[in-house]
Amino acid sequence: MIRQNADKRPENVKKKFPNSIVPLVNGQALIKAARKNNAMVMAANMRCKLPVEGLVLASMAAGAPLLYEIAKSELTYTEFTPESFAAFIVAENERLGNTKVPFAVHADHLTVKKLEDVEAVGNLIAMQMEAGFTSFAIDASHMENEHNLQATCELARPIVAAGLNLEVELGEIGAKSGNAEGFTQPEEAKWFIGELDKKGIRPNLLAINNGSIHGTYFGASQEGIQLDLTRAIWEAIRQWDVDIAQHGITGTSLDKISSFIQYGIRKGNVGTLWQNISFGLAMNQSGNCITTADKDYVKRPYRGIPDELWAEIVAWAARTDNRGGNIKKANAPFAPLFNTLSPVYKKRITEHVYEEALRLFEATHSAGIAESVWEFL
Repeated sequence: MIRQNADKRPENVKKKFPNSIVPLVNGQALIKAARKNNAMVMAANMRCKLPVEGLVLASMAAGAPLLYEIAKSELTYTEFTPESFAAFIVAENERLGNTKVPFAVHADHLTVKKLEDVEAVGNLIAMQMEAGFTSFAIDASHMENEHNLQATCELARPIVAAGLNLEVELGEIGAKSGNAEGFTQPEEAKWFIGELDKKGIRPNLLAINNGSIHGTYFGASQEGIQLDLTRAIWEAIRQWDVDIAQHGITGTSLDKISSFIQYGIRKGNVGTLWQNISFGLAMNQSGNCITTADKDYVKRPYRGIPDELWAEIVAWAARTDNRGGNIKKANAPFAPLFNTLSPVYKKRITEHVYEEALRLFEATHSAGIAESVWEFL
């Protein structure tokens, strides 16, 4: 059975990892299994290696499929390249003995801010395919809709040809300008997906601006995901079998997350939470960091990396002007120290990630749906 499952992997995965038997599969199957089981698949951006063990162990324990993802921007401030990221995810699943719970490797936010960027992003997609990625999110939402459509069509063609999972984006995540504070509108979503369909591009997911942000909610800002708007957008695009991808989930209550599935959300991105756990930062019950008026973080001495290492990061952030949300840029320069932490610190990070991941698998109803993924491969 294990060998049979390995044979169901996409061709690019078989070519890259010919001797592996871990179930790195087409991301489409995860989304279809979520739809069948009225669930949402979690997608995790880790930014460093520390949280991965806990995520793999939790996925295996819960029987919950998972997308491990890295954004184009994260390739600039983490230790990873496309090849090393996919290879590490596969290696950790192999080391921990995962032969049954399917997972995907996802290219998050393949950002195109101007049409001149299309060629470079196309080259990155080719590199990610060769590395074994099985799911892709094209993000040309920074441009006007017509240019978004043009860039998305061009970049999506090799992904569609390979039959891999495709996410597209309309409405820049976190944008605060334009109609209804920049929120994506149902009529434009219907136009966008309809035009893509006419051109032979049939995405599985649409990411939208519905009030979330990436990163930490500082000061008086609060999570503001507009679920009624989300449902209206979903209803406008359901005729093409397209579901919603929800970005910016860190800082959202588990109760609200558990309701996402009723609004067409089938994939949910969780990124900053895992960084918070790795760094050992104080968080509220929704996973948002507890911060000072000056946007400084509070470190828990019994969580995450050693306090001494955190002090080095804080000094680096002040010296390089990377305080606040830009603390994420510490992931690259401090990766060698993260990777050589004593087992004591790695263990407590793994255990914390494990528990938080299980809570999210339960909230998203994705625990136990792993077996269903095989039906769509």
